[in-house]
Amino acid sequence: MTDGLTRETVIKVGEEVAHRKAPCNECPWRVDAPVGRFSMRRFEEMRQTSEQPSVGDHGAMIKAAAGQQEMFGCHKGDPGTGDDLACAGWLAVAAHENISVRLDVALGRLPASALSPGLNWPELYDSYDAMVEAQSNGSAGET
Repeated sequence: MTDGLTRETVIKVGEEVAHRKAPCNECPWRVDAPVGRFSMRRFEEMRQTSEQPSVGDHGAMIKAAAGQQEMFGCHKGDPGTGDDLACAGWLAVAAHENISVRLDVALGRLPASALSPGLNWPELYDSYDAMVEAQSNGSAGET
């Protein structure tokens, strides 16, 4: 195709986005979780999951508009299979900035309720920057 999109950019309406329903006990978004378990380099690599692509980054804009902006994944994955899941803490705090997440909600692939903390959830950091700052206080190595 001449627009730079491939066949893989087809959006499947109704196919639910796999996501955790509540933060796991080690979720870096939890204020009460141990810090320093993950490297700062990894958090910086994942920052783009929580931001809108820059207007000048046409490739990222096309990818996001096609529903392919990466999501912040749960490090544990699905408890039964280990398959990738979107992180519940990230969804509740920062995912509203992710264009693909907004598209998934609009298409019914992700419930809007996933973008808010559930009942009896632990306290979460209020932004990506706050979470990374807290994690940097117990910074893990560069792995």
